[in-house]
Amino acid sequence: MAAVRERWLSARAVSLHAAAIVFVSGCAIAAWWQVNRAQDGNQLSFLYSVMWPVFGVLAVCFWWMLIHTDYDTVGLKGMRRQNQQAQQAVPTDAPVTVHGAGLESGAVPASEEDPELTAYNARLAQLAAKGPKTWRSRDDVVVRRAQ
Repeated sequence: MAAVRERWLSARAVSLHAAAIVFVSGCAIAAWWQVNRAQDGNQLSFLYSVMWPVFGVLAVCFWWMLIHTDYDTVGLKGMRRQNQQAQQAVPTDAPVTVHGAGLESGAVPASEEDPELTAYNARLAQLAAKGPKTWRSRDDVVVRRAQ
């Protein structure tokens, strides 16, 4: 019962309910207005009289999706939980490889495997050491098109 209450009556859910009610009623009013304009001879209003109900239906679909999204399984929190579950599922005697850091039994080191892969990994490590690219720390090399 608490999960149902949290889903439908939390502060976030109540604000979503209010926003959906306001937006859908606004779409209904706009559709009614466009139908009246279309009956008066405005040809473009026929399109708008269909468009506004479509927006209202989309708002209801988005409202439903936002209400029923379980934030424990999506986003960063969900990724962390899935990683923890995957680590708990791996037997302790099995070799573990994390992003190429560990070697499984019989695996070939990356340097012997492919020189291009080694160069690529070295470039990624160099970029990671530099930090994020911003307007203050740009790459030194600027590639320009030939004119």
